[in-house]
Amino acid sequence: MLLLAPCPIPAHPQTSSFVNLPADPYFALLAPACVFLLGMVLFACWWLQRRQGKAQYLLWMAAGYVLPATAVALQSLMNNAQLAQWALHTGVLYLGGAWGIAQGMTLRTTGMPQPWWVGASVGLFCLVSLYYYSRIDEQLWMRVQLLCISLGLMQLLTLRSVLCAVPARDRLESMLRWTYVAFAVYALLRALVVLVIASRQDIETLTRSGYWLITLAGALLFSMWFSLVLLACSVRDMLFTLREERNRDSLTALLNRRAFMESAQVLMADRLSAPWAVVVGDIDHFKRVNDSWGHACGDRVLQNIAHVLVTQVREGDLVARFGGEEFVLLLACVNLQEAQTIVQRIRSDLHANPIAVPDARMRVTVSFGITEVLDLPDLANALHRADLLLYGAKQAGRDCIHVQDMRLQSQDEEIRI
Repeated sequence: MLLLAPCPIPAHPQTSSFVNLPADPYFALLAPACVFLLGMVLFACWWLQRRQGKAQYLLWMAAGYVLPATAVALQSLMNNAQLAQWALHTGVLYLGGAWGIAQGMTLRTTGMPQPWWVGASVGLFCLVSLYYYSRIDEQLWMRVQLLCISLGLMQLLTLRSVLCAVPARDRLESMLRWTYVAFAVYALLRALVVLVIASRQDIETLTRSGYWLITLAGALLFSMWFSLVLLACSVRDMLFTLREERNRDSLTALLNRRAFMESAQVLMADRLSAPWAVVVGDIDHFKRVNDSWGHACGDRVLQNIAHVLVTQVREGDLVARFGGEEFVLLLACVNLQEAQTIVQRIRSDLHANPIAVPDARMRVTVSFGITEVLDLPDLANALHRADLLLYGAKQAGRDCIHVQDMRLQSQDEEIRI
């Protein structure tokens, strides 16, 4: 709300004029209001992604914006005596906000929460100091210094977790981390900045001092930049999650048919990944599993098979579930003999670690068909050829591998392993 102050009565009584109050009080409230709104935006992002465990960091980040903004707004309306009276309350808000940012960054980068005693120890030191210098020996200057030091320590103690986390996935994530590093360093050095730049005379009128306004301007600029980078990362994560949900089979987390074909186009566009082989596998007697022990047991079998496939292939190979009990693999940089070795390893794993079903006499096995893929246009035909080889493996007694013999490709001869 715009406040107006009347000027002295002018020489002509029939006219009057008003002038605005100085801009400082308005800016002092505008800055925390903007930071508060940014915090609410982060809260809304968390609310939209709340069912995803990885989005928990957004709630901590939102607290890291909202709590300090509330403290700044309250202090901007106080005189020095009120600042001392409410020092503990606003201190809790500042410390809670700093811990929210630190905890949020730790959760995002490592997936693990920071130990609670880290924030508790720093917070206890700060609150005891604030109590002493507000209720026993009232010194505004010391409160400012100690609060700056405590907030810097809280960020510094969590900085190691961020720096030692797994490498950033892209430049945007790297920018977020280095922005936090810059903030942590600034938070720690702010006490020195106060000591060097701010005079005691300024501190005596804290909420109208140049130091206060500079601090607000810096906090607002940093908050806007950090939140923009954070929101960009959050949107990127949300789009990635949606794409994964579209591309992944909900039961096994393997690629679905559409995602397999799209990924195959990318993989086979790189000629360095040639030669390729396609493998089609099908669980033997899977209908008997579902009919005898229900779909819950069948689902567990599918999940176990998917796990074995993923763990036995190499990074860069594609593993998909095409539907029902059928799985498809696209192996890169392999000839047929090497592809056969990989599939035999999968089969051996299933034999060495049998999947548990209620009837111990039944063993879950998989039949496979393997063929070479000449190029991308040949992929659809290769899938058909592998299907025919799989059908041959089923007819030959199941739990075996049929490979197209490239030496006699024109005759389409099959070898049973």
